[in-house]
Amino acid sequence: MTRFLLLFGSSLFVVGTAQAQLGLRVGGSLSQLHTTTGTNLYSRSSSQLGYQVGVTYRVPLTAWLALVPEVQYSNERATLSEANYTIPDRDFEADSRLRLHYLNVPVLLSATLGPVYVEAGPQASLLLGGRQTGTVTTTSWGMAATQSIDQAITDSNRRFDVGPCLGVGVQLPAGLGLSVRAYRGLMTLNHERQFLDGEHQRQSLQASLTYQLPTR
Repeated sequence: MTRFLLLFGSSLFVVGTAQAQLGLRVGGSLSQLHTTTGTNLYSRSSSQLGYQVGVTYRVPLTAWLALVPEVQYSNERATLSEANYTIPDRDFEADSRLRLHYLNVPVLLSATLGPVYVEAGPQASLLLGGRQTGTVTTTSWGMAATQSIDQAITDSNRRFDVGPCLGVGVQLPAGLGLSVRAYRGLMTLNHERQFLDGEHQRQSLQASLTYQLPTR
């Protein structure tokens, strides 16, 4: 993450010599975990509605190309279902809701084509906190027992994530704009999983209203 922060800091330095624009971003998001099926544990996730707010700098590089670093807070929600049927006469099922708080630092290149622009680049994310709540049901020899889940999300998930971010947007009058972004994390979040369990990776789709502050 240090490299991304250094890149973000260097872009702020460029602001002093380029005609950069400060911008604001707010919108909703659909987030879920991309799950792989392990030998021991089957997992699936569905998306829930969250939101994000951010501050951006748009630093022109050419007449149509710009560097756009951003600092963004993201509130992400998803469901997670897990099941294990590999042990004879002993079944395990868990259904939980995830609420995650992330600090995102995307550093994107934006290409403008008239009022439309496309953007792409890396995004580094830090998991600030959140909770996992739900139930765990264990069935043994026909007898079922259910327990509640209520734990900090940082207890069993990796704090750092990084991956590609792609987006498209349109500039509207008066500095307003609309944009849609997709992000796919590359890190395995459940890094404390058992060897034969599946992997969880983060993915999200954002729709945002943007506003570019006028330059002096």
